[in-house]
Amino acid sequence: MPKRLLLEGSDIEELLSQVRDEHGPGVSIVSADRVRTGGFAGFFARQRYELTVEVPDPAERPAAPASAPQAAPAAPAAPAGPAAAADPMTVLLARAEEQERRLSLTGSRAASPAAAAAPQRPAAAAPQRPAAAAPSVSLNLAQAVPAQAHVPTHAAPAAPTVQTLPAAPAVPLVPEDFVVETGTENRAFADMLASLQRDGGTGAAGALPARAYQAPAAGPERSGAVVPRAFQPPVVEQERPFERALTELGLPARMARQAVGPDMYTAVKRALADLPEAPPAPRGPGDVLVIVGETHAALHVAEKAARLLNVGPAQVLLAARSTAGTGIHNTRLLNGPRSAQQRARKIHRDDVPYVVVVDSTPEQGNGEWARAIADGLGATAVWAVVDATRKTADTARHLRTLGKVDAIAVNAVAATGDPASVLDLDIPVSHLADRPGTAQAWAALLCERLEEKQS
Repeated sequence: MPKRLLLEGSDIEELLSQVRDEHGPGVSIVSADRVRTGGFAGFFARQRYELTVEVPDPAERPAAPASAPQAAPAAPAAPAGPAAAADPMTVLLARAEEQERRLSLTGSRAASPAAAAAPQRPAAAAPQRPAAAAPSVSLNLAQAVPAQAHVPTHAAPAAPTVQTLPAAPAVPLVPEDFVVETGTENRAFADMLASLQRDGGTGAAGALPARAYQAPAAGPERSGAVVPRAFQPPVVEQERPFERALTELGLPARMARQAVGPDMYTAVKRALADLPEAPPAPRGPGDVLVIVGETHAALHVAEKAARLLNVGPAQVLLAARSTAGTGIHNTRLLNGPRSAQQRARKIHRDDVPYVVVVDSTPEQGNGEWARAIADGLGATAVWAVVDATRKTADTARHLRTLGKVDAIAVNAVAATGDPASVLDLDIPVSHLADRPGTAQAWAALLCERLEEKQS
């Protein structure tokens, strides 16, 4: 049973020579294709040739006739001249090139002289092989040489004689179980070459049949495709010329990073944009505002709060060991939590608010006592007076013993180099020295310190 082989190469003449050398004159050339692969927009493409041949079994090859047949139909005389002695393979190559030139030009052109000189014989219709790609040119060689013609390997001195065998039944160009893929990864072609090498290039039985090539699943990494990614705009680092100086003034790092811009006041205002606002002093009838701190510093804040609430000295009380040096009458003294509970009955029935000062400092360690007095009075709000010169950790530890603190009043601001460190307590500031603890007051203080550093 004859078998078909597919040969590939970059030179058609080398393929034809390989066919003659390896398979002898009994081989039949079924089709020859020229294929272009790769490239971009038709440029830089690689060109190769695919040659399909049919090799009959040694038992089926007919023996050469001893003598010419006695009666034969008249055949057209072979033309004399150079074309008569031309090799049929050369004629075949010339016709393939002529067909390519015809496809590249608009209109029709006359046949080449070499094609006109070749003997014309009717040929059985053979199925055309589909083109592998748009740039490739496919030429069915059965139009030039019959499918069952034996091509001699050497030209005779006289006119070449081509023996014609009976026409074989038409078979498909490519069997259903034979898949040929263009490109460099063609395992069927590699298997065929390995079989020919094992058999000594004779194409004998036992050669490995070509099989369908299963391409591996190609992902973005294997195929080399570029995976699109979302556009990430470049991050532009903003100018922060005052960040380090503000950190040295005690401003928390999370707030100092917000000081963006070359203008000092604008940068400081941006840093203080998230500063919490202190709640106002309670002013309802019977409300109690408790101010905890060192006695004289707390009384100073209480006087400001009394003026703000429009209450007199009778509504300002003191919880301490004594009233010596304070100007507070003994009738307004609360000496403990029990006394605070007794006074609370009268305070809650009054129609004005009260301000109560509680003497408590970290050195005294009486935070629990101060908290008990505030609970006995039923305090509406609790303010704490803190010393800006004290370590923030020590101040925070003392404030935790007082329970819930609604606001702080910062004292001794001018005596410290980092007055903004109290902002790390995360408690609203009601008073900043003698001024209300607003964002504008903090901005003015920090800008003054920055100017002093720059001068």
